[in-house]
Amino acid sequence: MRFLLLIFIILSSTLNIGCSVKSSKKSDFLMNVSQLDEEEEIYLQKKILINEMLFSSKTLHQISWPILKNNKDKCSKTNSYSFGILFASAEDLPKKDRKYFQPILNDNISPVYLKRYNTENLPVIVSVAKNSPAYKSNIIEGDIVLKINNLEVKGFRKKLRSAYSSSSLLTLTLLRNNRVLEKKINGIIACNYNIQPIPSAAPNAYADGEKVYITLAAIKLARTVDELAFLIGHELAHNIFHYKYFHGSEANTMTINYMDAPKIKNLNSFFLVSTQKKETEADLKGVEIAFKGGFALNNVNDYWRRLSVFNPSLISSSSANYKSNALRAILISKKLKELRNNAEE
Repeated sequence: MRFLLLIFIILSSTLNIGCSVKSSKKSDFLMNVSQLDEEEEIYLQKKILINEMLFSSKTLHQISWPILKNNKDKCSKTNSYSFGILFASAEDLPKKDRKYFQPILNDNISPVYLKRYNTENLPVIVSVAKNSPAYKSNIIEGDIVLKINNLEVKGFRKKLRSAYSSSSLLTLTLLRNNRVLEKKINGIIACNYNIQPIPSAAPNAYADGEKVYITLAAIKLARTVDELAFLIGHELAHNIFHYKYFHGSEANTMTINYMDAPKIKNLNSFFLVSTQKKETEADLKGVEIAFKGGFALNNVNDYWRRLSVFNPSLISSSSANYKSNALRAILISKKLKELRNNAEE
């Protein structure tokens, strides 16, 4: 899937869908639509988008955490700790959309706290991975972040990245049910590749060396956590074995940033061309990575079978980059059988 990365970056800003054609002339039937009407409808659609990103981020986080933790031996070159938390902050949204953060994610916060902590909005914890350091410190989804390492939350992402790279101990001052709590969390070393959703109507996934992006369409197409675990494993294999970029941080995972997209990290990444050999390696290594993460991968090839509905030519035809979906599914099944046999010995 990685060979589409460059094309995706170039085309993502230019493609239009279906009937979404802009006109420079105002038609008569638009005359009764006020600016307020349009603003209210924009808010409703942005709210759906943000909530879809939140739900998908949480889904991917719960699957990816054990994968990243259990495969840390493959990602030993890291300069950042992991805590098993996903945050959402207003600064993650485009500047013009930050006004939507408060009514969607800060609507139950008393203005008293905003004034006391010198801010217009406060970051929210949107996911805590099971059995992670944050989970063991009794951090829960919905906690509001008032301070990070005793610092105010303005410039939250920058402070979060600094905290994750400077010490294994993270201190959060939290607001929960109108009570102020202080929690200390001891981070661990894990693979520090970010796994996050990306809006797209096409079921696909991308790796850019630092992050793994799974499209919303791919998440909706998947029917089991095993299927998503394999997708994550496949793209992680690209990052680990092909890009070899070791500067990621859990602090960079953007849960609601629907404008984030794969990026070219360096000149080597620009010339990194996908081949059938690399894609096959990512399939087989991806199975190993997901299996080591604790996923049984039962019926995982059902995903490929359903994916073929979107491009029937891939069922039996191979290319310079991909084997056919049929051959890929067979190879994955054989690799999975080998892993299971080895686990039983």
